[in-house]
Amino acid sequence: MNKMLNEQIVVPRLINTQTVEFNDWCARLANGSTVTAADVAAVMQQMEDKLIEILVLNAKVVCSPSGLIFRPKVSGSISQSQVKARLEARKLANPTADIDVNREITTSDLTTKACTVSIEVALPKGLNAIFEQKAELKRVVKGIIMSEDTDSTDDTTTEGGSNSGGSTPSGGGSNNNPSGGGNTGGNDGGGGGGEEGDAI
Repeated sequence: MNKMLNEQIVVPRLINTQTVEFNDWCARLANGSTVTAADVAAVMQQMEDKLIEILVLNAKVVCSPSGLIFRPKVSGSISQSQVKARLEARKLANPTADIDVNREITTSDLTTKACTVSIEVALPKGLNAIFEQKAELKRVVKGIIMSEDTDSTDDTTTEGGSNSGGSTPSGGGSNNNPSGGGNTGGNDGGGGGGEEGDAI
C-alpha cells in the first residue's frame, strides 16, 4: 500500500541473472586491442589507487572520454532540537556559563566529526539513453517468459518464479529461482510497498 497515494500499486523488480567477474571484465576490455587482460588488470588496480590519492584532495576525476566522473561526497545533518539538547547538556554541566539554549541553529553547529565522506559516481550523459535502447525487458508469469506484454487475470504468484534479464551482457538469459519462491514487486519511492508482481 502506497501511503501517499492511498492505493495499491505494483512496481517492477529486476534481478541480475549473472555477474561478470573482474578477470572476465579485463578479458572483455582487452579483446580486440593490443593489450592483454593482465595489462588491463594492472591499469584497473592503478585506477583504484590513484583515485583515492586525488579524491582526498577534494578533486573530481573524469575517467572516460564521454564523462564518467568520480568525486568526493559529504553527508551529515543536525537538527534544531539536537542543537538545543547539546546546549542544555553544556548548561547543566556548567550552570554559570552564558549559554543561550534557545538560539537559532547555525552551520557551525554541524561538526566535521558528525559528517561522513564517500565517493560519488556520475555516469556520462546519454549512457542511460543508450542502455534503454539496447536493453530488453521480459515479463515472467508463473515461471514462464511471456513473448509480449499481455494482460493476465492472475499475474501474482508465490510459486516457481523465474527471473529474466535483458538480451545484453548486462542482464541476459534467465535464472530459475532455486528456492522456488515467487517474484514480488519492490517498494516504491514514496515509502509504500507494492503488491506482488511479475519479475522484470
